[in-house]
Amino acid sequence: MKTKWVVVVLVMALVLAALRTAGDLSYWKRYVATLGGQDAAQAAASVLPRLLVAGAPQQPVRASAEAELVAPEALEAARAEAQRSGVRALLVHRHGHRLLAHFEAGVTGSDEVVGGELAAVPFVLAIGVLADARRVEMEAAVEVARDAAGDAAIGNPWSAQARERLGLGAPPAMLLQDAEASVAETLSQRVWQPLHASDAWLWGRDDTALRVDCCMVAKLDDWMRVGDVLLGQGSLHGERIVSPDWIRRVLEAGPDGQRRAVWLGGERTWTGDEPPAARDALWFDLGRDLRLWLVPRRGLAIMVWADAATDTTLPNIILRGLLDQAPPVSGADRLDELVPGH
Repeated sequence: MKTKWVVVVLVMALVLAALRTAGDLSYWKRYVATLGGQDAAQAAASVLPRLLVAGAPQQPVRASAEAELVAPEALEAARAEAQRSGVRALLVHRHGHRLLAHFEAGVTGSDEVVGGELAAVPFVLAIGVLADARRVEMEAAVEVARDAAGDAAIGNPWSAQARERLGLGAPPAMLLQDAEASVAETLSQRVWQPLHASDAWLWGRDDTALRVDCCMVAKLDDWMRVGDVLLGQGSLHGERIVSPDWIRRVLEAGPDGQRRAVWLGGERTWTGDEPPAARDALWFDLGRDLRLWLVPRRGLAIMVWADAATDTTLPNIILRGLLDQAPPVSGADRLDELVPGH
């Protein structure tokens, strides 16, 4: 019996030693998160060390369902379904205006979560500012955005590729061009404060060791703002962050005409009894339990925080409650130009 326990201890020691050759406990937590093993809130808590991206917060801009041409009974049906199915949070915006906010007990729009597939957007918008001002070449800026590849396969956790993807390093040189101050302050001034978002955090120690393409932590309400500015072709409530042309370039059209973010690779899936009820719907997973649905031609953003966040039931209830087709966004080009052929 004693020999058996000695063998067990030795095996465990060898396993721990092998794991340690790849990275420490925080490294393995990040690796598990990339495999979908953490929810959005758990992943946010593990983002350490952090750098502050200062905000200039304002309350979400609200509107009535009637003002945004959404049937009130559709929003109530969505709320009832969210309550029935145990959804943690359901947020609905149209043209940047909040129409519905449903939270289960203990959850608010101020809860902090990682950005997941949205985490690179502030960085992508920041280099878009440079491209719009012609301080960098447009094609070069698009390639830098494409290289963010937030969902690139990690593969073997002991590989150099995995260590690069899961570790800190120098930010892209383009972001530092004409930088206002530090990287975090530059993102704050170019993007986060104009969005009137609350304080957020990058994963990093300083300008030589940080990440701008993943792991950003922000409030639920503020990730909705990020979705709204994509829908608004670079503008939100009259504040222009980047040009419509930049948004078209980084949400490029595939052979099927469907828009896809250049910083993401591979198809993401939906679940449920039927596909999304809008052909131009796209979505971003912030964690295994949190998805932001965007419908560009309808100016519609729907965030679902639930175990079944990929289910199309809630988005489809709201889509079928729209009382119009595809109205233009005020102060911008028509959103149907964002998705040619639709």
